[in-house]
Amino acid sequence: MTNFYKKKIQLSLYTILISCFLCACGSKSDSETGTNIKSQTDIPDSEALTPSAANEENGQETAPTSPPSSVSSPSKSSRYHATIYDNLAKGTKLELDIAENDIINLDEFINLLGYNFVGCYDSPTETNEQYINEDGLVCTEIVSDVTLYAWYEPKNYTLSFTCNGQNASDYGLQNTVAEYDSNICEVLPLNKIIGENMLIYSASYNNLFLTDITSDEKVLLNEATFQSSDIFTDNTRIILDLKTVVVNMEEHFGLQEVCIKDDYDQFEQRFKDDYICDGLSFADVDFELLETLGFNMAIINITCSMREKDDGKQEIYVYSTAYENNKDDSKKEKKRKKKEMEDFYLGKKTHDCKERDIEETTTLTLEVPLTRLKTGTGIYVYYGASGFSDDDWYRVRTDINVKFEQRLDK
Repeated sequence: MTNFYKKKIQLSLYTILISCFLCACGSKSDSETGTNIKSQTDIPDSEALTPSAANEENGQETAPTSPPSSVSSPSKSSRYHATIYDNLAKGTKLELDIAENDIINLDEFINLLGYNFVGCYDSPTETNEQYINEDGLVCTEIVSDVTLYAWYEPKNYTLSFTCNGQNASDYGLQNTVAEYDSNICEVLPLNKIIGENMLIYSASYNNLFLTDITSDEKVLLNEATFQSSDIFTDNTRIILDLKTVVVNMEEHFGLQEVCIKDDYDQFEQRFKDDYICDGLSFADVDFELLETLGFNMAIINITCSMREKDDGKQEIYVYSTAYENNKDDSKKEKKRKKKEMEDFYLGKKTHDCKERDIEETTTLTLEVPLTRLKTGTGIYVYYGASGFSDDDWYRVRTDINVKFEQRLDK
């Protein structure tokens, strides 16, 4: 064997030895550090890193990936048929298919005159479960066909007043509030006395009669009653005109004392030339209206304060008309007038003062049917005296009060 071949064999052996040494060193190093290297095929699925996870470990961002073609988008909720009515018996109805989270156009319900829409419920009488809210959103899961009812809250309207065309606040009347479709008779100041002697008997709107104290019918605050929808869409304030009738009257006399002189003829002494008469006029009384409203009786109170000058009796006479005195009347004319006054005679009161110059008071109360009183012109008080010799006395003060009433027993 030549030296050439010896050296070549030697080199090959060195190479094998070095390779073995390197392999031995590598195995030792892996076992010492505890590293367990597995091929991707040997790693269980649960431990295998996805591309995105691997990138996250390496601090790299991963582009979004599309779902596998086997995964479908979530399907929409099932739809069911709904029939919707209003719970006010207005006849509004809507039919459609709905599902949870739908937004429904409910204009025909929401725009109901005089009401605020508050949602749809499953009962016309009780707000159990809300299915549709005030914005039209289906807010409850729908699992079957349903019948729903639109619920509402009535709007409030302010009622203000005029009284016989004048500002009602001058009579102490305040505004009031009423709901749409409510009975305004419950808040109207009918049968209320204002200005001490006037009774509110009726209410109207723009010359449209609404009600009076003789009516028992409801007056609803709505379009049908007021014959207008504009006042309920454009305004929340409605002005009503109230009418009044005089039901109380009074007059007071007595700025100075008046001497009532005795006379042989009592009738003559009442109506002689310088006779004394205190009167209350019926010029402001509407008897026809009073009767229409059911008034049928007048309560008349005469209160007279007096002071005796001479012993005797003091007399007051009440008539519903005034005596037309004329000093030039003939006896025949005076007789005619006397007969005429008898037709208007209402009553008399006699008083006997206990002491001279001590003021005393007497009262005369009369109940007179309206049918009789309306033929006169007012309440007129005349005075007389009777007794031995002179029986003069002083009328200190006289108060006349008339009140018209409704008497069911008359």
